[in-house]
Amino acid sequence: MGSNMRNLLLAIAATAIIAAAGFIWYNSAWNNSVTPPVATTTPPQATTTPPVATTTPATASVMIAVLDTAGNSNGKPRGCDKVILVPRTVATTTAPLTAALQNLFAISTTTVGGYFNFIARTNSTLKFDRATVVDGTANIYLTGSLSNLAGVCDDPRASIQIGETALQFGTVQSVQLYLNNATTTLIPSQR
Repeated sequence: MGSNMRNLLLAIAATAIIAAAGFIWYNSAWNNSVTPPVATTTPPQATTTPPVATTTPATASVMIAVLDTAGNSNGKPRGCDKVILVPRTVATTTAPLTAALQNLFAISTTTVGGYFNFIARTNSTLKFDRATVVDGTANIYLTGSLSNLAGVCDDPRASIQIGETALQFGTVQSVQLYLNNATTTLIPSQR
């Protein structure tokens, strides 16, 4: 063989070796960077967890009595004020009178909807305990004592707010208040 032929064969052999080395290197780099997907033969499992409900709790509207001390509304006159019923949202219940009174006693501000809430002035000492309705009479049980009275107009305000809140319900024709399990009017001048 001539030297040209031998150089040609060496060049072809060198090219083949370089190409094989490049192929091996390329496949090695590809296999290290990408993991091929693995076929699964296990069928997906059915879930037994029930779906989570995303509904909001049901609510109802009750009214609470507040006082128009300026007398500018067309509310019902009681004592020195006029009574205004303000709607409040509560959880749906089979005891709406209890829910309304709990809501009234839970309000810590002395104004609701721009009207006076006397109960907030005395709720640090006067607490709502429970309510029952028997033969049309709402029996409302309170504990503690009436406080923060500032004159003759304040005397009936707690009684008015509680009573008018109860009278909104068709099953209530009259209201009897109890303070520490004794009947009361909650009006100091009537003790």
